Amino acid sequence: MKALNYQKIQGNIARLTLVIIFIFSAAWNSFSQVKIPLIKASSEKVVIKDGAHCRVDWKLDPLTKPDTYFVNIPSKKSTVVFKTNQEELTLATEPGKSYDFVVLLNNRDTCYVRISAQLPPDLPSMDSTLQYPIRIPFRLIGSRIFLNGSINKKEVSIQFDLGAGTGVVNRNSSERLDLSFSSFTTVSNTEGVNSERTSLENQLKIGSIDWKGVSLTEVGNMKSHEDVIIGNSFFRNHIIEIDYDKMEFVLHRDLPLKTSVYKKLPVFYEQNRPKFQAVIRHNNRQYDFWFLFDTGRDGTMLLGEDFTGKGNIWSELTPLTVINNRKIIRLDATIADVEFKDIVTNAADPAKPNGRSSLFGNQILNHFNVILDNKAGFLYLKPNGRTKEPYSNYESYLNQIPSSIKKN
Repeated sequence: MKALNYQKIQGNIARLTLVIIFIFSAAWNSFSQVKIPLIKASSEKVVIKDGAHCRVDWKLDPLTKPDTYFVNIPSKKSTVVFKTNQEELTLATEPGKSYDFVVLLNNRDTCYVRISAQLPPDLPSMDSTLQYPIRIPFRLIGSRIFLNGSINKKEVSIQFDLGAGTGVVNRNSSERLDLSFSSFTTVSNTEGVNSERTSLENQLKIGSIDWKGVSLTEVGNMKSHEDVIIGNSFFRNHIIEIDYDKMEFVLHRDLPLKTSVYKKLPVFYEQNRPKFQAVIRHNNRQYDFWFLFDTGRDGTMLLGEDFTGKGNIWSELTPLTVINNRKIIRLDATIADVEFKDIVTNAADPAKPNGRSSLFGNQILNHFNVILDNKAGFLYLKPNGRTKEPYSNYESYLNQIPSSIKKN
């Protein structure tokens, strides 16, 4: 039996202890040398450029710690540029990660900012045990899409509106649905900008899909046949399909193979609402612009001050007539290589802004079968059997206006 050399053992332990202390010391020194980036500003107005297409106006807030910007398409790598009036910071983001930095405002206020490559935590939570694809029939009323469902186990008629920034409930349906309201949300719609009551923690069911923790804000501009409107915030981690030929709404986990015969377009999101690029032509001029893909608008399109306020565009638009400070104009549009002739629409005066974004409505958009890949940020369009369906064009305009206006 060998005798143990305790002095040798004690020496080894001492050397091992020194190695451990050195490792921890080096790690601590390395950690302590990691500095959070700092940039300066003398104005609270900031511009965030996110990827190739998304540009966001941001306002510094020293009271929110941290003040978080959520990357537009968080499941993809992106380059985010945070630009103050004095300096800028460029970040290469990766899915699931967050990036913290500080903005020193007016050499006085410290603003803690976080860029998060994740979906916002306040989005409705969907049942994750579903079997895909999920197919749900829909119907059209006018050009709008309606689904049958329930709120807190009470049946409702639900409009699916990709142009809706939040879930809303008809003020005339609230009592029947026995909703309780405990909060308020600022809403901008056809009634203007108002603070409206919000009901929290509701349960929504459509077909086999369940959502929990659903917030519904009460509004007064809905039709009698509309109980609830939901938008893309309910599907931001999914792929959705609108098939007008089969009158089916389909929820996918993976991108369908048939997209190979669709036209692929990039999108970015404004309050979860997809925006896509289209071309319009007016007075022998061509304009490329990013429009809301608004399935909830029962009309052709709208030109907001985000478009009319650029350069000399407002003065370049020749009106057929002017109604309530809006120019009624005639134009052609091309979407996914499909041309729509002689659209008659209205254009907002940039000197009298109302905050409405430029958009295409479902009189035009329902001429396509649609697949929206929210994960990757792409829109797939294919002309469907509704290609000859009428929309508001110059001929219908001439049939509707009074003869006194025609002479002008």
